[in-house]
Amino acid sequence: MFERRLFSYLDWALISAVLVIVGIGLAMIYSATYDPVRGRLGAEFVKQSYAVPLGLAAMTVALLIDYRRLADHSLLLYGAVALLLLYVLLFGFVAGGARRWIALGPVNLQPSEFAKIALALVVATFFAESRRGASDLRDLGLASLFLVGLGLLIAKQPDLGTAVTLVPIFLGVAFAAGLRLKWLAVIALVAVVTAPVAWSFALKDYQKTRIQTFLDPEQDARVAGYQKIQARISVGSVGFAG
Repeated sequence: MFERRLFSYLDWALISAVLVIVGIGLAMIYSATYDPVRGRLGAEFVKQSYAVPLGLAAMTVALLIDYRRLADHSLLLYGAVALLLLYVLLFGFVAGGARRWIALGPVNLQPSEFAKIALALVVATFFAESRRGASDLRDLGLASLFLVGLGLLIAKQPDLGTAVTLVPIFLGVAFAAGLRLKWLAVIALVAVVTAPVAWSFALKDYQKTRIQTFLDPEQDARVAGYQKIQARISVGSVGFAG
């Protein structure tokens, strides 16, 4: 049941700001996609209009569920997400050369987004129950298996970007559970040392191109680097005006 006392803990200013941003976004999409000749709304605007109430419903559900119950069932949630990711690899919806979604009528579900929550919950629960926290290297190694499991399933889609985002989530939970700074430094050093090997053998050509374009958007100014260049110009214009 929803407890009235929760209202006093909600950041209404933040919620209001988010709703204002959502409204501005909808107005911009409407303006950019409306067809005045046929008098029709753009498909993108309709899709985003559906997403707003779905997002509000998801927020309400999150408020109704006690996070401690999620922690108690973290292993079950982790297994469910892993099964969904496996289903995506076998029967998922393909778009843009990647198989990342489950088609649910007009909506496509991307299980990799739920993997972030599942990983944080199961790792936090694991460290809490071990009572030694992340300061114990054996427990840290065992907990990293959760990261590897979901990371490999997501990378196979392929979605290396989302797979990589699981790493800071894991390290953040581990740090809160007692991971020492010196071990974070060691992990960072290993990442730097192995980066050339990963660049040569692990990354595909299109992934290398994305990284190169991010570092130097002028390499492909009309396509991949266009948005970054325009964003930089806009920021520069605002700074100059100020």
